[in-house]
Parts: sequence; structure tokens; C-alpha cells
Amino acid sequence: MFKPLEGVKVIDLTYFVAGPGGARILADWGADVIKVEPSFGDPGRGTGATMSCPTKKDCNPFYTAYNANKRGMSLNLKSDDGKAILDKMLETADVFVSSYRTGALKRLGLDYDTLSKKHPHLIWAQINGYGDFGPAKDNPGFDTVAFWARSGAMIDLTEKDTSPINPLIGFGDATSSCSLAGGIAAALYNKAKTGKGCKVIISLFAQAIWSESAGMVSTQYGDEYPKTRLNPGSPVMDTYKSSDDKWFYMSILEPDRYNNALMKELGRDDLVDDPRYCTAAASKANSAELTAILSAEFAKHTMEEIEGMFARADIAYSRVQHILEVVDDPQALENMYIVPVENRDGTVTKQPMTPIRFCTEEPKTIEDIAPTVDRQAPMIGEHSVEILKEYGYTDAQIDKFLADKVVTVDSL
Repeated sequence: MFKPLEGVKVIDLTYFVAGPGGARILADWGADVIKVEPSFGDPGRGTGATMSCPTKKDCNPFYTAYNANKRGMSLNLKSDDGKAILDKMLETADVFVSSYRTGALKRLGLDYDTLSKKHPHLIWAQINGYGDFGPAKDNPGFDTVAFWARSGAMIDLTEKDTSPINPLIGFGDATSSCSLAGGIAAALYNKAKTGKGCKVIISLFAQAIWSESAGMVSTQYGDEYPKTRLNPGSPVMDTYKSSDDKWFYMSILEPDRYNNALMKELGRDDLVDDPRYCTAAASKANSAELTAILSAEFAKHTMEEIEGMFARADIAYSRVQHILEVVDDPQALENMYIVPVENRDGTVTKQPMTPIRFCTEEPKTIEDIAPTVDRQAPMIGEHSVEILKEYGYTDAQIDKFLADKVVTVDSL
């Protein structure tokens, strides 16, 4: 795959998922991303344990998902030497990205005001919970609270009259990481034109609001959430179940064009051109009634038969899959959206790949745009010595840094 960010250097001072995920995307696009951690490491190294994943040094697939293709540097930023080393790295870096809270960055002298004066070429990017202003600006904000709970997604995306969602860990983080990477890419374009850096800001709360933009607008005009599949906004945009207990979702955006074709496929010629159901406005007005009719009709047919109906009528649909099913989805595998990746211990995990691909010629096969995992997520400080030498430090200086615990190098 063509990697447009080759030659770009990124200093990654992030933890958990959202910030690391954004930097992972930049690494996949070709940037040299150096992950800087304290001696005890990114606390995200242990997050997988809450989701039944192994978190060993030689097998940490959850952590690898957001930190592959990076190099690892471990610095004690509370020491003068550690701060000096990081500052030397920032002198030639293109991007500094952090998910530390602003107060912590100020205490370390790594806030935007300080670094932009010292290194005006530097793109300074931060992801936080709630934004730079307002009463919650200094609050801790993981995706479960800032993205899901506060935004309304946790309760309004559920089936009506049920409990709030127990959300998938990292869902809001990963969504926000894409915007973070995109914002940094835009800043790199500006830097290429002007030679100057800028501040890039995103919060989990902002991302959630944008992700819910349709509902943010529609609810001001009478649209209500949460909804129920028994009385949806449109009965031809809803979930149904086949006779062999397969859930599927169909999506007819033009009821005036497709509803009659659906009725014919279901053998309900008596409902063709029925003024209660054949138009968008009428089917919405009679949503619960039409939903009940469609539920009864679909329940007479197997999923295979229903797929044939949709194919003949050119109706968009998909089976409703579980996450574990997607791991083996042929469409995901054919496009290498999911790729088997060998862990350090020799086991294999099917890893999700970051979503954007680049090429300079029309790809003829998936190999032309195939993503690569050139290195596993680094162990704590795994590449510290290698990186220090690149910045001109001598063996004697490096030995002293190691002895003084300014720098840490972990190994198996």
C-alpha cells in the first residue's frame, strides 16, 4: 500500500485507546510514530483483561490493535534528563499528539502555549473528554462516559423501554481516533504550505455529537428516541426475522419506488398500490400496522428465500451479525479489513485494520492496497536505545540514562 506520510515524525504521548488509535492510523499511513511511555507503561496495556483478552508481554492483542507499527520509547518525564530528551525529539518532530489532560501537560511544560513558542513548526494535537471550555473541561472522560453516556447514545440507541446500552469498550474511542488522524493530516497539509504548526483539538463528546448529527437535528422537530422496532420511523427501514430465526435489516429509502416491488415478492399483490402503504408518507403514518404485516410475512420464509426476494427487487439489506461472526465475514476478509496477525508468542489473532487505504494507480488486486503490520505494539521502551542513538546520544550517555532510570527498556 502507498503510504503518503512516509518521512513524517510523530511523538505519541497517549494512553488507553482514542489517542493511541489516532497515532496508529498515522503509523499505518507511513509516519514514524514513537510511542513515549513512563516506566510502568500505558495503562491501556491492561485494558484487554476486562474483555477476556490476554495481556502478556508476548501476547497483548487488544493493545496491539491501537499501537501496532509504532516504535517504543520510555522516558521519566519527571526528571530533567527525561524532559531534555523529549525536547530534543520535538525539535525535529512534525507532530506531538497527546491524550493527557491539559493540567498534566502544563505541569510537564508540554502544553500548546509553551511548545508552540519553543517549536513553532510543531503540530500539537490533543484528544480529551469534553473540550477546552465549559464546566466539564477538566473532567476525566473515557468513551463510555463522554461519548456514550453524556451524548445520549447510551440510552437513545436502545430498543425503547429497555435499559441503557452496556457499550462496547473503545467504540467511541476508535471513532474519535479517525477524526483525530484526519485533523492532523489537515494540519500537515497546512504545514507543508506555511512551515508552521498549529493546534488540533478533538473531544470524545464532540465526536459523539457529530456522530449523532441526524438525531441532534431531527429531535428538535418532533423525532423521538429511543425507538422501537415495533413502530419504527419507517416500517421498511427496520429489523425482521426469518422463519429460520435469522435477524436482518432492510433499508428502503424510496418507499414510493420499492414498496410495491416488496409486496409482490412477498406474494401480497392485494397490498400493491394500497394507499395505506405504497408511499413514504402513508407507510410512516401506518408504521405499526405495516410492521406487523411485514413481520408476519417474513416469518413465513427462510433467510435464503428472503435474500432472493431482495436481490430480485434490488432492495438493500444485511443479515444482523454478531461481532464474532464478522471476524470470519468473507467480505471483510477479501478486503483485508481483518487480517490474521501473529503475536510474539506465535499465536494468531485476527486483527481489525485501520480503514483507509491509498494507492497511486487503480488497484488490480487487494495486495495492491493491502495493509501491513510491520511491527507488533512495542514493549515498554523497546526501541529506546535505537531512538536515542538516532538523536546523537553516545553509548556512555545512554548507559547513564538507563542506570538513572531516565530511560527504561523492557524485553521478554
